[in-house]
Amino acid sequence: MNFSSSNNPPVYFWVTGLTALVWNIFAVYSYVLQDYSNSGQFNELSDADQILADDFPAWYISAFAIAVFAGLLGAIFLLFRKRWAYYVFIIALISTGIQQFYVLTVVNPRDIFLSLSALVICVFLVWFSRLAIGREWLN
Repeated sequence: MNFSSSNNPPVYFWVTGLTALVWNIFAVYSYVLQDYSNSGQFNELSDADQILADDFPAWYISAFAIAVFAGLLGAIFLLFRKRWAYYVFIIALISTGIQQFYVLTVVNPRDIFLSLSALVICVFLVWFSRLAIGREWLN
């Protein structure tokens, strides 16, 4: 019984996986900065930003955490060529959609570029991981 895949992925698979990993490391870093910033950093924010940061609902913070950590886990699974990447990227997409809906409707409707780019990247990673499963790059 041969458990190794004879279908080696091309270079762009690895470039996409590493790019996804770096993107999601920055996302986790952003979450940690937002959620665990100390009072000195909080006091440096403008008054409007302080009020906004205090008013984030728990479900938003939870969706943010699930999105970034699922994205990071999905990128790791992708690089290890595991089929679970697809399912974890779907969780990241749903969580990102919930989070970005709140950002676009309540927080800052004019900040559409970052919200849409995060959603586009999530959709791309779901599609790419599904493609990788179809081409037997993931097992």
